[in-house]
Amino acid sequence: MVIDFTSYYYFPCLQLSENEQIGYEKLSDEDKNSIIPIFELSQIKNESSFEDSVKSISDMIEGRPFIFDLSKDRAPPAYVAKNNPDEAKIVKTQAAQDNYNKILTSLLSPENGFAEWRGLVQKFPNSIPVLQFTDPIAQTNQILRQAALLSRDGYSYLSIRITEETNTGIFPVIGQIISILDSASQLLLIIDCGQGRQRIAERAEFAKLAIARIQEELEPSQALLLTAVCLHDSYTSPPDGLPKIYESHSWDLWSQASEKFPFLFGDYGANYRHKKTSTFMPGEWKAQVVYPMQESWLVYKHPDAQDVQGWINGSQAILKDPNCDKNNQCWGSELLERARQNDIEGVASARFWHGAKINMHIHRQIRYAPTKMGGGEP
Repeated sequence: MVIDFTSYYYFPCLQLSENEQIGYEKLSDEDKNSIIPIFELSQIKNESSFEDSVKSISDMIEGRPFIFDLSKDRAPPAYVAKNNPDEAKIVKTQAAQDNYNKILTSLLSPENGFAEWRGLVQKFPNSIPVLQFTDPIAQTNQILRQAALLSRDGYSYLSIRITEETNTGIFPVIGQIISILDSASQLLLIIDCGQGRQRIAERAEFAKLAIARIQEELEPSQALLLTAVCLHDSYTSPPDGLPKIYESHSWDLWSQASEKFPFLFGDYGANYRHKKTSTFMPGEWKAQVVYPMQESWLVYKHPDAQDVQGWINGSQAILKDPNCDKNNQCWGSELLERARQNDIEGVASARFWHGAKINMHIHRQIRYAPTKMGGGEP
């Protein structure tokens, strides 16, 4: 497998919720071949096993190269209702969550160069493993051993992910990792600026400082070969009501971060990542229809709860809205067109509509990123 990361412009970072799986799986082969997605192994839904997650990735990638990461979010504890709790269900749910967390803990163990994680990676020879760590200072030797052993096992390309919370002790470690590889171009840096619509300049400054600090650890000739993705998503809580423009701030952040380094672009596929405190699932929902555009989304939220007519009304309202440019030609846009004609058979569930948003967003960014970054059409 020979990969030039700079020949790709857009790196969607997806976890394994049903919404995200639908959004990715419904992409055309052309779209899938135009990206190297970052897949974070995560719990699909409450009580799903780790084995279910591994199988889902295997089914989705179909032999294509992908960046293989591990979500460090633990499965949340079982929800216990205040009135008349179902003890048997609580025990069953908690056992499933505990089992998931036990495996997650083992994969994050640094013993023998993160041997458990490397063992899982071996199931995906077409993957680009993300090097795991939780404490870069205490785990320096094991991080380096992890990189060396993965390289020895045939993984010519590796990746490492840095967030604002990452200890700065990781920077000299990255310099040592690159010394193990034949070229700095074999390590993809993922500078993850997180999710949110606030502190855009501050997040961009983090990305700039991180890449500058890594460059300091390298010889000038190697520093020139560095490749990094600036990752951020600003889809959080769009406005209620009739179709409204909901601006994205991710390209603005990328522009600021790229003032001194040619970052590639990535996001979370316009999927809002909720931090769960328990397995509680709210009983009420409101239909939401979203049409992604280049640097914004056109959003409709239905006023009535638990009303499937909302997906029909929303699709009709969005597709006739003057702000809708109708430049998405993919499964997600076809779903809206079906609903516009009063047909939602088989898709009257929120996961399909969140999946349609993700599907259209990825499809759109694949085409927009090269133009935005000065590379022309993909």
